[in-house]
Amino acid sequence: MRILDRNSVVENMSATRTIQSFGTLLRNKPEKLGQVVNMRPDLSISMLTEALKNVYQNKKDGKGFQPINSLAVEWQIDVNFIKKVKIVAPPVGDGFGLSPIKIYTEERYFDKHDSLAAENRSQFIVLKAPKRINAKKWEYEVKLITSDLTKRADVNYLTTGRTVRFRSNYHPELSERGYTKFMSNTETHRNYISRHRASVDWSGDYAIRENVYIADGKEGNETVYKLNKKEKDVIDTFLFARENSMIFSESNFDINGKCMLQDEKGRDIPIGDGVIAQIERVCEKFLVNDINIDIIEDSMQALAEKCENRTGNHWTYVCNDKFWNKFNKLLKHDLRFVAQGGTYFWSKAKNGQIKVGATFTSYEFAGNTITVMVNKALSEEYPDRAYAIMLDVGKDMISGQPNLAMFTLEGAEMISGNINGLGGATGKESGIDIATSVHGSSYHLIGYSGAVYFNPYKSVIIEESVLNH
Repeated sequence: MRILDRNSVVENMSATRTIQSFGTLLRNKPEKLGQVVNMRPDLSISMLTEALKNVYQNKKDGKGFQPINSLAVEWQIDVNFIKKVKIVAPPVGDGFGLSPIKIYTEERYFDKHDSLAAENRSQFIVLKAPKRINAKKWEYEVKLITSDLTKRADVNYLTTGRTVRFRSNYHPELSERGYTKFMSNTETHRNYISRHRASVDWSGDYAIRENVYIADGKEGNETVYKLNKKEKDVIDTFLFARENSMIFSESNFDINGKCMLQDEKGRDIPIGDGVIAQIERVCEKFLVNDINIDIIEDSMQALAEKCENRTGNHWTYVCNDKFWNKFNKLLKHDLRFVAQGGTYFWSKAKNGQIKVGATFTSYEFAGNTITVMVNKALSEEYPDRAYAIMLDVGKDMISGQPNLAMFTLEGAEMISGNINGLGGATGKESGIDIATSVHGSSYHLIGYSGAVYFNPYKSVIIEESVLNH
């Protein structure tokens, strides 16, 4: 955020459009909050939703999303990829001589006559309908697919912690039926809208001080907002609280939609899931000792497997400072970018000075591109390790909606108000209507918001081990 003093504003007044009251701006047109967010690129989730106008109002005609109540939104997704199924127990048997093998998975996913592949690409066929052992354990009886009766399965790839995935299906003559693996695999998701507030009180004596000007940084068509220091502090607090919520919060609603937290007067305190809570249940996770180019490329490959197209995708890394710095160091030292003479990335300015180095904000691999955005909230949450979440924030090919969006109540994205005491907001106004005889005033913000990541399967988390620090 760039702060301008009064002299610089006056000096450049002919090239600016000045908003005299920031509070009045938001009160009259709260949708302009996206312009404010543009001044805070460190608030990545706000940038990826509000500044890009990916904001939906929770009303009955709202883009086909089902409002459960005023603070809830529900949607359905088609899980249009063949996911990896976790193995939760060691196998029984090794398949020698085409003998049966029993494997145990975390969920019921395969059916009779399906073939599945282990991580070493060995293939097996399911002989019987699965048997439920408990809620998180299913038994499958399979046989190794091979023409060699002396071959054994490598049971190391069928044990706890490994994964298997659907490959195909094979049926005999007069077979009774087949199955689908993803065409009908539809899931219903729900999230809730949270309520955030920020307020400040000040005395009349404190108010008699310099105003603050905030510029949006657009050269030649720059907008300058005028507000006092107290209003700026309230807005910063509100935006940062909302950003933290949209990233880290965990919902306090049960499966039936009942809020589990109330204040001393019995009033619900609604909290929705943030992006991390929505994705970490199902996303690919990379827990690494250090960040290297293979990790970056492997994460891109993992996300490509979840997308409709294997190439042409553009994804976003939302990361902390440590990941951002390591990502730039990694690419700076990559030999592909170093000139033969050993010098790299330098340019000569008009004044003859030499600039060496570069800032890397994106990377392309195997037909897909990532853009890296630093997030202040992630930097403060993970100061001791590199941490990043990779999101597919583009539009869905079928529905046309962005994968990441913010929901709010109609007309309640941000509501602002002043309580003017004697002297008004500046502490020295005369003849105005006042709400209190106290020589002091207050400024208040409240807003409703909730982040929705429509397809949480299209995501990756990279987290560095803290043992290295």
